[in-house]
Amino acid sequence: MKKSMFSLLAVIVMAGCTQSDVIELVSNENVEIKLSSSAIAAETMTRAPYEGTIGTNGSLPARVLVSTASADYTANGLYANDRMDFTDNGITAVGFDTPKYYPVNNTALYICGLYPFAGWDNPANNECKFTFNGSQDVMAAAQVSSTKDDSKDGDYPQLEFKHLLTQLVIMAVAEDDAAIEKWGQLTDITLTKVGTSNPSSAVTVTLSTGTADESTAFATPLSNGMSFWVVGANPETAFATQAKDLTTDGEEVAYSMVAPLENATGTADYTLAVKTENSGTTPVRVTVNLKQSANQASYTASTQGKKFIVTLTFKATEIKATATVEDWEEDGGSSEEIQ
Repeated sequence: MKKSMFSLLAVIVMAGCTQSDVIELVSNENVEIKLSSSAIAAETMTRAPYEGTIGTNGSLPARVLVSTASADYTANGLYANDRMDFTDNGITAVGFDTPKYYPVNNTALYICGLYPFAGWDNPANNECKFTFNGSQDVMAAAQVSSTKDDSKDGDYPQLEFKHLLTQLVIMAVAEDDAAIEKWGQLTDITLTKVGTSNPSSAVTVTLSTGTADESTAFATPLSNGMSFWVVGANPETAFATQAKDLTTDGEEVAYSMVAPLENATGTADYTLAVKTENSGTTPVRVTVNLKQSANQASYTASTQGKKFIVTLTFKATEIKATATVEDWEEDGGSSEEIQ
């Protein structure tokens, strides 16, 4: 070690460098931008909903934006806009796929994250827009700041990804054999209403806070409704492409990532159009009443970041739905009968 130091000093002397030159050399070292991350859930590398911990079954490929100015992610302030693949929940720091470095003068950078990586519009000042089709989990991580000196000592900032949509998971169950005979196979499920409005298909995220205000951020209403997708299919497959047998045991058959309700009421919070082999050309309209899991009281809060298990019960005379909720693991849901 001493020999290496003497060798370095000899090189410095031979080069005519002063002590201040050495300090400047050290201060100009490249320090790579690295981050760790956490998320409420992570399941696979597809766009499907994340369930569990990042790294259990796959990584989290995120879009990470870096700016030289707080809450300014336009061309004027944008320092980096590229992909990071987070491999676990807050343990390992990772860098961009193509490494990028902090400014050598130790000025602060401001960093936020979006999921999925692809599909986002170009950022407009402090906002970014994403158009979704029901298959994609959309998450955002609020802005954090860091400097070269902070990170070179291993004090990496952490992005905390939060779900911006509401997940509806459909459990289909026939009350008895008579219901199976009446309805036949389940052929399509569509979300037609969020409260009293048509479902939205776009969300605008405030980058610095990692939020999407339910009252203003969701737009582009769909007059034909939002599709549901086959549970467990990879790649994602629209539920309308198959015919699913009803069973008396019940089975989770479909999911959709949808716009949240700012204030659910526990009555007609969401409305579904359900088609079966024998239902005819007109879908059966089924209202979904959201309930608390613990006591079945009406769910009366925001549904953003919540997962509801919607149980469709097919009866010989009608279809009924009930839903109970979980905090993404499950915060509630609904159960409706189909008659």
